Amino acid sequence: MSELFAAPIPEIGPDLIITVRAGDDPAAPHRGTLTIGDWSVPCAVGRSGIVDPALKREGDGATPAGRFALRYGYYEPGVFADAEMAEMAFPFKPKPDSYDWIENPASPDYNRMRARSHNEPPPDRAPKLFDIFIPLGWNDAVPRAAGGSAIFLHAARPEMTGTAGCVAVPHDQLLNLARRLRPGMIIDIAAPDQTAGSLALPDSLESVSFHSLRPGPRVIVTGAVHGNEVCGPKAIARMIAEFRSGRRKLLCGSVTFVPVVNALAYRLDQREGERNLNRNLRDYPVPQVNEDRVANVLCPLLRAHDVLIDLHSFGSEGPAFALFGPDAPGGALEPHARPDEERRLIRALGLPFAVQGWMPAHLKALAQQGRAQDIAHAVGTTEFMRFVGGAAITVECGSHKDPASVGVAYDVIARGLAALDMIMAEAGPPPPPPQILQIGDAIFAESDDDRLLRSFVTGEPVRAGEVIGQRADGSPITAPHDGAVIFASGKVKAGTEMCFLCLHGTAG
Repeated sequence: MSELFAAPIPEIGPDLIITVRAGDDPAAPHRGTLTIGDWSVPCAVGRSGIVDPALKREGDGATPAGRFALRYGYYEPGVFADAEMAEMAFPFKPKPDSYDWIENPASPDYNRMRARSHNEPPPDRAPKLFDIFIPLGWNDAVPRAAGGSAIFLHAARPEMTGTAGCVAVPHDQLLNLARRLRPGMIIDIAAPDQTAGSLALPDSLESVSFHSLRPGPRVIVTGAVHGNEVCGPKAIARMIAEFRSGRRKLLCGSVTFVPVVNALAYRLDQREGERNLNRNLRDYPVPQVNEDRVANVLCPLLRAHDVLIDLHSFGSEGPAFALFGPDAPGGALEPHARPDEERRLIRALGLPFAVQGWMPAHLKALAQQGRAQDIAHAVGTTEFMRFVGGAAITVECGSHKDPASVGVAYDVIARGLAALDMIMAEAGPPPPPPQILQIGDAIFAESDDDRLLRSFVTGEPVRAGEVIGQRADGSPITAPHDGAVIFASGKVKAGTEMCFLCLHGTAG
Protein backbone atom coordinates (compact mmCIF):
# COMPACT_ATOMS: atom_id res chain seq x y z
CA MET A 1 0.00 0.00 0.00
CA SER A 2 1.29 3.42 -0.89
CA GLU A 3 2.42 5.67 1.92
CA LEU A 4 0.40 8.37 0.22
CA PHE A 5 -2.68 6.69 1.63
CA ALA A 6 -1.61 5.21 4.94
CA ALA A 7 1.45 5.49 7.12
CA PRO A 8 3.57 2.30 7.23
CA ILE A 9 2.34 -0.04 9.97
CA PRO A 10 4.86 -2.28 11.74
CA GLU A 11 4.21 -5.91 12.56
CA ILE A 12 2.04 -6.15 15.66
CA GLY A 13 0.56 -8.89 17.78
CA PRO A 14 -2.88 -10.42 17.16
CA ASP A 15 -4.21 -8.79 20.35
CA LEU A 16 -3.96 -5.40 18.62
CA ILE A 17 -5.79 -6.38 15.45
CA ILE A 18 -9.46 -5.68 14.75
CA THR A 19 -10.67 -8.01 12.02
CA VAL A 20 -13.48 -7.06 9.64
CA ARG A 21 -14.73 -9.57 7.08
CA ALA A 22 -17.67 -8.85 4.80
CA GLY A 23 -19.03 -9.87 1.42
CA ASP A 24 -19.89 -13.56 1.81
CA ASP A 25 -23.36 -12.83 0.42
CA PRO A 26 -23.15 -11.16 -3.02
CA ALA A 27 -26.73 -9.91 -2.54
CA ALA A 28 -25.69 -8.04 0.63
CA PRO A 29 -21.99 -7.18 0.19
CA HIS A 30 -22.15 -4.70 3.08
CA ARG A 31 -22.93 -7.27 5.79
CA GLY A 32 -20.08 -8.67 7.81
CA THR A 33 -18.52 -9.36 11.20
CA LEU A 34 -16.09 -7.37 13.35
CA THR A 35 -13.89 -9.37 15.69
CA ILE A 36 -11.53 -8.39 18.52
CA GLY A 37 -10.00 -11.42 20.21
CA ASP A 38 -12.87 -13.72 21.19
CA TRP A 39 -15.51 -10.95 20.87
CA SER A 40 -17.46 -10.66 17.63
CA VAL A 41 -20.29 -8.39 16.57
CA PRO A 42 -22.23 -7.92 13.32
CA CYS A 43 -21.05 -4.96 11.30
CA ALA A 44 -21.87 -3.08 8.13
CA VAL A 45 -19.37 -1.79 5.58
CA GLY A 46 -19.82 0.29 2.44
CA ARG A 47 -23.02 -0.24 0.46
CA SER A 48 -20.82 -1.24 -2.51
CA GLY A 49 -18.92 -3.75 -0.39
CA ILE A 50 -15.18 -4.02 0.16
CA VAL A 51 -12.96 -2.93 -2.70
CA ASP A 52 -9.29 -3.36 -3.54
CA PRO A 53 -7.54 -0.17 -2.35
CA ALA A 54 -6.35 0.42 -5.90
CA LEU A 55 -9.99 0.98 -6.86
CA LYS A 56 -11.13 3.18 -3.95
CA ARG A 57 -12.23 6.71 -4.81
CA GLU A 58 -14.39 9.47 -3.40
CA GLY A 59 -18.12 8.81 -3.32
CA ASP A 60 -18.09 5.19 -4.51
CA GLY A 61 -19.76 3.81 -1.38
CA ALA A 62 -17.03 1.19 -0.97
CA THR A 63 -14.80 0.32 1.99
CA PRO A 64 -11.11 -0.10 1.13
CA ALA A 65 -9.46 -3.42 1.95
CA GLY A 66 -6.23 -3.38 3.91
CA ARG A 67 -4.79 -2.64 7.33
CA PHE A 68 -5.27 0.84 8.76
CA ALA A 69 -4.23 2.51 11.99
CA LEU A 70 -6.65 3.66 14.70
CA ARG A 71 -5.05 6.71 16.32
CA TYR A 72 -7.81 8.46 18.29
CA GLY A 73 -11.59 8.68 18.63
CA TYR A 74 -14.41 11.13 19.40
CA TYR A 75 -17.58 10.79 21.48
CA GLU A 76 -20.78 12.78 21.95
CA PRO A 77 -20.63 14.30 25.47
CA GLY A 78 -24.40 14.43 25.71
CA VAL A 79 -24.63 10.68 25.21
CA PHE A 80 -21.55 9.33 26.98
CA ALA A 81 -20.17 10.66 30.25
CA ASP A 82 -16.80 12.40 30.17
CA ALA A 83 -15.59 10.43 33.21
CA GLU A 84 -16.53 7.11 31.63
CA MET A 85 -14.74 7.92 28.38
CA ALA A 86 -11.67 9.22 30.20
CA GLU A 87 -11.20 5.78 31.77
CA MET A 88 -10.91 4.11 28.37
CA ALA A 89 -7.48 2.81 27.39
CA PHE A 90 -7.94 4.22 23.89
CA PRO A 91 -7.63 8.02 23.53
CA PHE A 92 -11.13 9.50 23.12
CA LYS A 93 -11.91 13.23 22.91
CA PRO A 94 -15.22 15.06 23.24
CA LYS A 95 -16.68 15.78 19.81
CA PRO A 96 -16.54 19.53 19.11
CA ASP A 97 -19.89 21.21 18.45
CA SER A 98 -18.61 22.84 15.29
CA TYR A 99 -16.65 19.95 13.81
CA ASP A 100 -16.77 19.09 10.14
CA TRP A 101 -14.88 16.49 8.13
CA ILE A 102 -13.91 17.81 4.72
CA GLU A 103 -14.90 15.47 1.87
CA ASN A 104 -14.47 17.94 -0.99
CA PRO A 105 -11.42 16.77 -3.04
CA ALA A 106 -10.80 20.36 -4.17
CA SER A 107 -10.36 21.61 -0.60
CA PRO A 108 -6.85 22.02 0.88
CA ASP A 109 -8.35 20.45 4.03
CA TYR A 110 -9.53 17.31 2.19
CA ASN A 111 -9.92 14.35 4.56
CA ARG A 112 -9.18 16.55 7.56
CA MET A 113 -11.27 17.61 10.54
CA ARG A 114 -12.02 21.32 10.56
CA ALA A 115 -13.99 23.66 12.79
CA ARG A 116 -16.92 25.33 11.05
CA SER A 117 -17.38 29.06 11.08
CA HIS A 118 -20.52 30.47 12.73
CA ASN A 119 -22.28 31.08 9.40
CA GLU A 120 -21.68 27.58 7.99
CA PRO A 121 -24.54 25.04 8.27
CA PRO A 122 -23.80 21.81 10.17
CA PRO A 123 -23.01 18.73 8.07
CA ASP A 124 -25.97 16.63 6.97
CA ARG A 125 -25.30 13.50 9.00
CA ALA A 126 -27.83 11.14 10.56
CA PRO A 127 -28.23 11.52 14.35
CA LYS A 128 -26.68 8.90 16.66
CA LEU A 129 -24.44 7.40 13.97
CA PHE A 130 -21.50 9.49 15.20
CA ASP A 131 -22.07 9.30 18.97
CA ILE A 132 -18.70 7.54 18.92
CA PHE A 133 -16.48 7.53 15.85
CA ILE A 134 -12.87 6.60 15.21
CA PRO A 135 -11.13 7.80 12.02
CA LEU A 136 -9.30 5.06 10.16
CA GLY A 137 -5.85 5.76 8.73
CA TRP A 138 -6.96 5.80 5.10
CA ASN A 139 -5.60 8.45 2.70
CA ASP A 140 -4.60 10.66 5.59
CA ALA A 141 -0.79 10.69 5.71
CA VAL A 142 -0.70 12.92 2.62
CA PRO A 143 -4.34 13.06 1.42
CA ARG A 144 -4.68 12.36 -2.27
CA ALA A 145 -7.54 14.24 -3.92
CA ALA A 146 -10.50 11.97 -4.74
CA GLY A 147 -8.80 8.98 -3.10
CA GLY A 148 -11.54 8.59 -0.50
CA SER A 149 -12.21 10.44 2.75
CA ALA A 150 -14.02 10.21 6.09
CA ILE A 151 -13.55 6.46 6.56
CA PHE A 152 -14.62 5.91 10.18
CA LEU A 153 -15.56 3.20 12.64
CA HIS A 154 -18.95 4.34 14.02
CA ALA A 155 -22.53 3.30 14.84
CA ALA A 156 -24.71 1.53 12.29
CA ARG A 157 -28.27 2.36 11.36
CA PRO A 158 -30.83 0.13 13.08
CA GLU A 159 -31.41 -1.81 9.83
CA MET A 160 -27.65 -2.40 9.45
CA THR A 161 -27.74 -0.95 5.94
CA GLY A 162 -24.57 -0.24 3.99
CA THR A 163 -22.50 2.84 4.78
CA ALA A 164 -20.82 5.40 2.55
CA GLY A 165 -17.54 3.50 3.09
CA CYS A 166 -17.17 3.35 6.87
CA VAL A 167 -17.30 0.32 9.17
CA ALA A 168 -20.32 0.41 11.48
CA VAL A 169 -21.45 -1.65 14.50
CA PRO A 170 -24.84 -1.62 16.29
CA HIS A 171 -25.30 1.46 18.46
CA ASP A 172 -25.83 -0.66 21.59
CA GLN A 173 -22.36 -2.18 21.03
CA LEU A 174 -20.46 1.13 20.87
CA LEU A 175 -19.34 1.03 24.51
CA ASN A 176 -18.39 -2.65 24.26
CA LEU A 177 -16.28 -1.74 21.26
CA ALA A 178 -14.72 1.31 22.92
CA ARG A 179 -13.72 -0.69 26.02
CA ARG A 180 -11.82 -3.18 23.85
CA LEU A 181 -9.80 -0.63 21.91
CA ARG A 182 -6.14 -0.13 22.77
CA PRO A 183 -3.51 2.39 21.59
CA GLY A 184 -1.64 1.11 18.57
CA MET A 185 -4.50 -1.01 17.28
CA ILE A 186 -5.06 -1.54 13.57
CA ILE A 187 -8.14 -2.65 11.70
CA ASP A 188 -7.76 -5.42 9.12
CA ILE A 189 -10.50 -5.22 6.45
CA ALA A 190 -10.96 -7.79 3.71
CA ALA A 191 -13.55 -9.56 1.59
CA PRO A 192 -13.47 -13.33 1.03
CA ASP A 193 -10.43 -14.33 -1.02
CA GLN A 194 -9.49 -10.68 -1.50
CA THR A 195 -5.83 -9.77 -1.70
CA ALA A 196 -5.02 -6.09 -1.52
CA GLY A 197 -3.00 -4.75 -4.43
CA SER A 198 -0.85 -1.70 -4.87
CA LEU A 199 -2.49 1.63 -5.47
CA ALA A 200 -3.27 2.75 -8.98
CA LEU A 201 -2.08 6.31 -8.73
CA PRO A 202 -3.05 8.83 -11.41
CA ASP A 203 0.39 8.61 -13.01
CA SER A 204 0.68 4.82 -13.07
CA LEU A 205 -0.81 1.75 -14.72
CA GLU A 206 -0.92 -1.52 -12.77
CA SER A 207 -1.07 -4.94 -14.41
CA VAL A 208 -1.25 -8.40 -12.82
CA SER A 209 -0.23 -11.49 -14.85
CA PHE A 210 -0.62 -15.23 -14.34
CA HIS A 211 1.34 -17.74 -16.42
CA SER A 212 0.58 -21.42 -16.84
CA LEU A 213 3.47 -23.81 -17.31
CA ARG A 214 1.71 -25.06 -20.45
CA PRO A 215 1.68 -23.04 -23.68
CA GLY A 216 -1.49 -21.34 -24.84
CA PRO A 217 -3.05 -17.99 -25.75
CA ARG A 218 -1.78 -14.74 -24.28
CA VAL A 219 -4.89 -12.87 -23.12
CA ILE A 220 -5.17 -9.35 -21.74
CA VAL A 221 -8.29 -8.13 -19.89
CA THR A 222 -8.71 -4.38 -19.43
CA GLY A 223 -11.01 -2.17 -17.36
CA ALA A 224 -11.61 1.55 -16.88
CA VAL A 225 -10.36 2.73 -20.24
CA HIS A 226 -13.04 5.27 -19.39
CA GLY A 227 -12.80 6.33 -15.76
CA ASN A 228 -16.53 6.38 -14.97
CA GLU A 229 -16.99 2.73 -16.02
CA VAL A 230 -16.32 0.77 -12.84
CA CYS A 231 -17.70 -2.70 -13.58
CA GLY A 232 -14.44 -3.80 -15.21
CA PRO A 233 -12.13 -2.87 -12.32
CA LYS A 234 -14.40 -4.54 -9.76
CA ALA A 235 -14.83 -7.73 -11.77
CA ILE A 236 -11.12 -7.92 -12.56
CA ALA A 237 -10.21 -7.46 -8.89
CA ARG A 238 -12.49 -10.38 -8.02
CA MET A 239 -10.93 -12.58 -10.71
CA ILE A 240 -7.38 -11.70 -9.61
CA ALA A 241 -8.30 -12.68 -6.05
CA GLU A 242 -9.64 -16.04 -7.25
CA PHE A 243 -6.45 -16.82 -9.16
CA ARG A 244 -4.30 -15.81 -6.19
CA SER A 245 -6.34 -17.91 -3.76
CA GLY A 246 -6.30 -20.98 -5.99
CA ARG A 247 -10.06 -20.99 -6.64
CA ARG A 248 -9.23 -20.49 -10.31
CA LYS A 249 -6.52 -22.49 -12.07
CA LEU A 250 -4.90 -21.40 -15.32
CA LEU A 251 -4.70 -24.47 -17.55
CA CYS A 252 -2.56 -23.00 -20.33
CA GLY A 253 -1.18 -19.75 -21.70
CA SER A 254 -1.11 -16.50 -19.76
CA VAL A 255 -3.59 -13.85 -18.71
CA THR A 256 -2.77 -10.25 -17.86
CA PHE A 257 -5.29 -8.12 -15.98
CA VAL A 258 -5.23 -4.32 -16.13
CA PRO A 259 -7.96 -3.26 -13.67
CA VAL A 260 -7.64 0.50 -14.24
CA VAL A 261 -6.17 1.58 -17.56
CA ASN A 262 -6.84 5.30 -17.15
CA ALA A 263 -6.12 5.96 -13.48
CA LEU A 264 -6.43 9.75 -13.73
CA ALA A 265 -9.93 9.54 -15.22
CA TYR A 266 -10.84 6.84 -12.68
CA ARG A 267 -9.81 8.99 -9.73
CA LEU A 268 -11.78 11.91 -11.16
CA ASP A 269 -14.82 9.65 -11.74
CA GLN A 270 -15.21 10.90 -15.28
CA ARG A 271 -15.01 9.42 -18.76
CA GLU A 272 -11.63 10.92 -19.62
CA GLY A 273 -8.71 12.64 -17.96
CA GLU A 274 -7.76 15.11 -20.70
CA ARG A 275 -9.21 13.38 -23.78
CA ASN A 276 -10.92 10.14 -24.80
CA LEU A 277 -8.31 7.38 -24.57
CA ASN A 278 -10.42 5.14 -26.82
CA ARG A 279 -9.96 7.43 -29.82
CA ASN A 280 -6.75 7.94 -31.80
CA LEU A 281 -5.08 5.16 -29.82
CA ARG A 282 -1.46 4.80 -30.96
CA ASP A 283 2.08 5.40 -29.78
CA TYR A 284 2.91 9.06 -29.14
CA PRO A 285 6.60 9.95 -29.64
CA VAL A 286 5.94 13.34 -28.05
CA PRO A 287 3.10 12.81 -25.54
CA GLN A 288 1.18 15.94 -24.67
CA VAL A 289 -1.60 14.86 -22.29
CA ASN A 290 -2.40 12.09 -19.81
CA GLU A 291 -4.01 9.80 -22.40
CA ASP A 292 -0.97 10.05 -24.68
CA ARG A 293 1.22 8.81 -21.84
CA VAL A 294 -1.23 6.01 -21.02
CA ALA A 295 -1.25 4.99 -24.70
CA ASN A 296 2.54 4.70 -24.67
CA VAL A 297 2.26 2.06 -21.94
CA LEU A 298 -0.92 0.40 -23.16
CA CYS A 299 0.04 -0.09 -26.81
CA PRO A 300 3.15 -2.22 -26.08
CA LEU A 301 1.05 -4.27 -23.64
CA LEU A 302 -1.51 -4.97 -26.35
CA ARG A 303 1.21 -5.94 -28.84
CA ALA A 304 2.53 -8.52 -26.38
CA HIS A 305 -0.79 -10.42 -26.31
CA ASP A 306 -2.95 -12.44 -28.70
CA VAL A 307 -6.46 -11.69 -27.43
CA LEU A 308 -8.02 -8.62 -25.79
CA ILE A 309 -11.22 -8.56 -23.71
CA ASP A 310 -12.00 -4.90 -23.01
CA LEU A 311 -14.71 -4.27 -20.37
CA HIS A 312 -16.91 -1.17 -20.57
CA SER A 313 -20.35 0.11 -19.56
CA PHE A 314 -22.68 2.73 -21.03
CA GLY A 315 -24.69 5.72 -19.84
CA SER A 316 -28.18 4.70 -21.00
CA GLU A 317 -30.37 1.87 -19.80
CA GLY A 318 -30.47 -1.48 -21.56
CA PRO A 319 -28.93 -4.96 -21.79
CA ALA A 320 -25.27 -5.83 -22.07
CA PHE A 321 -23.84 -6.47 -25.52
CA ALA A 322 -20.49 -6.91 -27.27
CA LEU A 323 -18.70 -5.41 -30.26
CA PHE A 324 -16.36 -7.37 -32.52
CA GLY A 325 -14.52 -7.09 -35.81
CA PRO A 326 -15.24 -7.92 -39.45
CA ASP A 327 -16.08 -11.41 -40.68
CA ALA A 328 -13.14 -11.64 -43.08
CA PRO A 329 -9.47 -10.65 -42.76
CA GLY A 330 -7.68 -8.55 -45.31
CA GLY A 331 -9.99 -5.53 -45.39
CA ALA A 332 -8.66 -2.03 -45.89
CA LEU A 333 -9.75 -0.80 -42.46
CA GLU A 334 -8.81 -3.81 -40.29
CA PRO A 335 -6.50 -5.96 -42.41
CA HIS A 336 -5.37 -8.29 -39.64
CA ALA A 337 -8.80 -9.33 -38.32
CA ARG A 338 -9.14 -12.76 -36.67
CA PRO A 339 -12.86 -13.46 -37.07
CA ASP A 340 -12.82 -17.10 -35.95
CA GLU A 341 -11.42 -16.30 -32.49
CA GLU A 342 -13.69 -13.29 -32.05
CA ARG A 343 -16.82 -15.22 -33.11
CA ARG A 344 -15.88 -18.01 -30.70
CA LEU A 345 -15.68 -15.52 -27.84
CA ILE A 346 -18.90 -13.75 -28.83
CA ARG A 347 -20.87 -17.02 -28.92
CA ALA A 348 -19.55 -18.05 -25.49
CA LEU A 349 -20.58 -14.94 -23.58
CA GLY A 350 -24.34 -15.50 -23.41
CA LEU A 351 -25.20 -11.89 -24.33
CA PRO A 352 -28.43 -11.04 -26.18
CA PHE A 353 -26.76 -9.29 -29.10
CA ALA A 354 -23.40 -8.35 -30.58
CA VAL A 355 -22.45 -5.57 -32.97
CA GLN A 356 -20.12 -5.29 -35.97
CA GLY A 357 -19.18 -2.42 -38.23
CA TRP A 358 -17.65 0.22 -35.96
CA MET A 359 -14.92 1.28 -38.38
CA PRO A 360 -17.02 1.33 -41.59
CA ALA A 361 -19.71 3.39 -39.84
CA HIS A 362 -17.09 5.94 -38.77
CA LEU A 363 -15.61 6.05 -42.23
CA LYS A 364 -19.06 6.67 -43.74
CA ALA A 365 -19.90 9.43 -41.25
CA LEU A 366 -16.52 11.13 -41.58
CA ALA A 367 -16.77 11.07 -45.37
CA GLN A 368 -20.19 12.72 -45.14
CA GLN A 369 -18.60 15.44 -43.04
CA GLY A 370 -15.59 15.83 -45.32
CA ARG A 371 -13.27 14.40 -42.66
CA ALA A 372 -12.32 11.07 -44.27
CA GLN A 373 -8.65 11.60 -43.42
CA ASP A 374 -9.53 11.48 -39.70
CA ILE A 375 -10.36 7.76 -39.59
CA ALA A 376 -7.78 7.37 -36.79
CA HIS A 377 -10.42 8.99 -34.58
CA ALA A 378 -12.23 5.62 -34.61
CA VAL A 379 -9.21 3.62 -33.40
CA GLY A 380 -9.54 2.43 -29.83
CA THR A 381 -8.27 -0.57 -27.91
CA THR A 382 -9.88 -3.30 -30.02
CA GLU A 383 -9.13 -1.64 -33.35
CA PHE A 384 -5.50 -1.19 -32.33
CA MET A 385 -5.35 -4.83 -31.21
CA ARG A 386 -6.57 -6.03 -34.60
CA PHE A 387 -4.13 -3.73 -36.37
CA VAL A 388 -1.22 -5.42 -34.57
CA GLY A 389 -2.54 -8.91 -35.39
CA GLY A 390 -4.60 -9.83 -32.34
CA ALA A 391 -8.22 -10.78 -31.74
CA ALA A 392 -10.30 -8.36 -29.68
CA ILE A 393 -13.80 -7.81 -28.35
CA THR A 394 -15.34 -4.92 -26.44
CA VAL A 395 -18.05 -5.88 -23.96
CA GLU A 396 -20.52 -3.24 -22.81
CA CYS A 397 -21.58 -4.84 -19.53
CA GLY A 398 -24.64 -2.69 -18.86
CA SER A 399 -25.45 0.73 -17.48
CA HIS A 400 -22.78 2.60 -15.51
CA LYS A 401 -25.02 2.69 -12.44
CA ASP A 402 -26.38 -0.85 -12.59
CA PRO A 403 -24.74 -3.00 -9.87
CA ALA A 404 -25.49 -6.07 -12.00
CA SER A 405 -22.92 -4.88 -14.56
CA VAL A 406 -20.13 -6.09 -12.26
CA GLY A 407 -21.52 -9.62 -12.35
CA VAL A 408 -21.83 -9.43 -16.13
CA ALA A 409 -18.20 -8.32 -16.43
CA TYR A 410 -17.06 -11.14 -14.14
CA ASP A 411 -19.01 -13.73 -16.17
CA VAL A 412 -17.54 -12.33 -19.39
CA ILE A 413 -14.00 -12.89 -18.11
CA ALA A 414 -14.80 -16.42 -16.89
CA ARG A 415 -16.66 -17.47 -20.05
CA GLY A 416 -14.08 -15.86 -22.31
CA LEU A 417 -11.16 -17.65 -20.68
CA ALA A 418 -13.13 -20.92 -20.68
CA ALA A 419 -13.91 -20.51 -24.40
CA LEU A 420 -10.17 -20.27 -25.00
CA ASP A 421 -9.67 -23.47 -22.92
CA MET A 422 -7.61 -21.53 -20.37
CA ILE A 423 -9.81 -22.32 -17.34
CA MET A 424 -12.43 -24.95 -16.57
CA ALA A 425 -15.85 -24.11 -18.00
CA GLU A 426 -18.91 -24.05 -15.76
CA ALA A 427 -21.25 -27.00 -16.14
CA GLY A 428 -24.39 -26.50 -18.19
CA PRO A 429 -25.63 -26.17 -21.77
CA PRO A 430 -24.00 -23.63 -24.08
CA PRO A 431 -25.73 -20.25 -24.23
CA PRO A 432 -27.94 -19.39 -27.21
CA PRO A 433 -26.18 -17.47 -29.99
CA PRO A 434 -26.53 -13.68 -29.86
CA GLN A 435 -28.38 -11.59 -32.42
CA ILE A 436 -25.82 -9.93 -34.71
CA LEU A 437 -26.36 -6.26 -35.53
CA GLN A 438 -24.49 -4.18 -38.09
CA ILE A 439 -23.80 -0.51 -37.36
CA GLY A 440 -25.31 1.39 -40.24
CA ASP A 441 -24.65 5.00 -39.29
CA ALA A 442 -22.98 7.11 -36.64
CA ILE A 443 -24.98 10.24 -35.82
CA PHE A 444 -22.52 13.04 -35.06
CA ALA A 445 -23.16 16.31 -33.21
CA GLU A 446 -22.55 19.43 -35.26
CA SER A 447 -22.80 21.67 -32.18
CA ASP A 448 -22.40 21.30 -28.43
CA ASP A 449 -26.11 22.13 -28.21
CA ASP A 450 -27.37 19.30 -30.44
CA ARG A 451 -29.57 16.92 -28.48
CA LEU A 452 -31.40 13.61 -28.77
CA LEU A 453 -35.11 13.85 -28.02
CA ARG A 454 -35.05 11.32 -25.21
CA SER A 455 -32.94 8.78 -23.37
CA PHE A 456 -32.95 5.82 -25.74
CA VAL A 457 -32.66 2.36 -24.22
CA THR A 458 -29.75 0.41 -25.69
CA GLY A 459 -31.06 -1.64 -28.58
CA GLU A 460 -34.32 0.38 -28.82
CA PRO A 461 -35.82 0.15 -32.34
CA VAL A 462 -36.45 3.25 -34.50
CA ARG A 463 -38.00 3.67 -37.94
CA ALA A 464 -36.58 5.34 -41.02
CA GLY A 465 -37.45 9.04 -40.98
CA GLU A 466 -38.31 9.03 -37.26
CA VAL A 467 -37.21 12.23 -35.50
CA ILE A 468 -34.69 11.21 -32.86
CA GLY A 469 -33.05 14.54 -32.05
CA GLN A 470 -32.74 18.25 -32.68
CA ARG A 471 -29.90 20.41 -33.96
CA ALA A 472 -28.93 23.61 -32.19
CA ASP A 473 -30.68 25.60 -34.94
CA GLY A 474 -33.95 23.74 -34.33
CA SER A 475 -33.77 21.43 -37.36
CA PRO A 476 -34.69 17.77 -36.74
CA ILE A 477 -32.32 14.82 -36.67
CA THR A 478 -33.99 11.84 -38.31
CA ALA A 479 -33.13 8.15 -38.47
CA PRO A 480 -31.73 7.39 -41.95
CA HIS A 481 -33.04 3.81 -41.86
CA ASP A 482 -34.86 1.29 -39.69
CA GLY A 483 -32.67 0.00 -36.93
CA ALA A 484 -31.74 -0.05 -33.26
CA VAL A 485 -30.05 2.67 -31.21
CA ILE A 486 -26.86 2.04 -29.24
CA PHE A 487 -24.55 4.42 -27.32
CA ALA A 488 -27.15 7.18 -27.06
CA SER A 489 -25.51 10.17 -25.35
CA GLY A 490 -27.47 12.79 -23.45
CA LYS A 491 -24.78 15.45 -23.72
CA VAL A 492 -22.22 15.72 -26.49
CA LYS A 493 -19.53 17.94 -27.94
CA ALA A 494 -19.41 19.05 -31.55
CA GLY A 495 -17.79 16.38 -33.71
CA THR A 496 -18.54 13.50 -31.31
CA GLU A 497 -21.10 10.72 -31.65
CA MET A 498 -24.65 11.31 -30.41
CA CYS A 499 -25.62 7.69 -31.08
CA PHE A 500 -25.21 4.81 -33.54
CA LEU A 501 -27.95 3.14 -35.56
CA CYS A 502 -27.69 -0.61 -36.14
CA LEU A 503 -29.25 -2.81 -38.80
CA HIS A 504 -30.70 -6.12 -37.68
CA GLY A 505 -28.81 -9.19 -38.88
CA THR A 506 -28.90 -12.91 -38.16
CA ALA A 507 -28.17 -15.03 -35.13
CA GLY A 508 -24.48 -15.43 -34.37
